[in-house]
Amino acid sequence: MKNFSGRRSFLRTSMAAAGLALLVSTTLAPAVATAGNKGSAKSLVGTWRVTVATFNCTTKIPNPSFVSLLTFGQDGSLIETTSSPQFKPGQRSTGHGLWERTGPGAFRAVSEAYIQFTTDPAPPPPAPTLQRGRQVIDQGIQLTSRNTFVSDASVYFFDSTAPGSTAPYFTGCARAEGVRFE
Repeated sequence: MKNFSGRRSFLRTSMAAAGLALLVSTTLAPAVATAGNKGSAKSLVGTWRVTVATFNCTTKIPNPSFVSLLTFGQDGSLIETTSSPQFKPGQRSTGHGLWERTGPGAFRAVSEAYIQFTTDPAPPPPAPTLQRGRQVIDQGIQLTSRNTFVSDASVYFFDSTAPGSTAPYFTGCARAEGVRFE
């Protein structure tokens, strides 16, 4: 009897260890798979140097281009900063947002930044007078290779000093090209 009971205990311990190993492997597999995608043709994860050209959505007349940095986290987070001459020093905060896959090599990213103060004096046209509030960028991104992408974006400005207003006071469009920062 003692020998049989020892085998049963060994069997229970072995089964528990196998179950634990299975649980750990299925829990960690998605994280390892995501980490393994870094730099692959299917992933935005990492930092990108992006050349942005804004333009009037109706007339398509372009403004001078500038560069931004976008960092896409494995968890779907997005951090961006820009060198756009549209903003005075300190006028715009760093942007924060989210991104998601929408198809093979296709993604959507939405970010938001604060406009810290109203532009004073008003800039020459076609630049708008920026109001204290926030900027929202909604962009569709398509990878063109492992290390490059193109993007089309809609840009919205909201005035925090206009009580009850939920409509943007200014909208714009942008086209961008990104190169993986390596």
